[in-house]
Amino acid sequence: MMAADAKLANKIVELAKRRDSTVFKTVNDILEEALRADQMGLSLSEVVDERETFEKAKKMGFTFTIEKLLYDVVDLAYSRNKKGISEMWLDTGRWYGKYFSNRSNDGIDTFTEAMNLMTIGNSVFNLEKTRGDGIRVSCVGESFTPGFIEVYSLFMEGVFETFGMKLEEKENSVGIIRLRFKRSG
Repeated sequence: MMAADAKLANKIVELAKRRDSTVFKTVNDILEEALRADQMGLSLSEVVDERETFEKAKKMGFTFTIEKLLYDVVDLAYSRNKKGISEMWLDTGRWYGKYFSNRSNDGIDTFTEAMNLMTIGNSVFNLEKTRGDGIRVSCVGESFTPGFIEVYSLFMEGVFETFGMKLEEKENSVGIIRLRFKRSG
């Protein structure tokens, strides 16, 4: 015998009806999935949160790929056509800047969420609002290639340009992107 909160129990009954199933089977299915997640060393909420992350990434047009291959291909393309590839990444940043702006007031929170979705492998993204209207962005990735660093920073420049911000400082080095922006005008 199990006990549950009345509101929760009613939601289970509704779920069973939508599934054209019994309450008994619905509860057992839920418990089975919770135990399966636990065997993986995860909670059911962690599994659901991860799935939500994948769905958000899909809606933003992101795709998953082999990390090393991505960096190497971008690096190769950049070495062969710096101007063309740079313009492509900058324009894509501008487009995504408009997309992020349409999703929230200033777009910065949506951009931060997207960048956290987009950082792959062992890379780390950080955005810090500074006094006044400044923003510092850093992205560190041990596998970043020189060409990827250049175009990825251009992508971010395009985004912030759309947000009405001007690049104040750019410091790219092996595996590290550091950008500082200030509101224009």
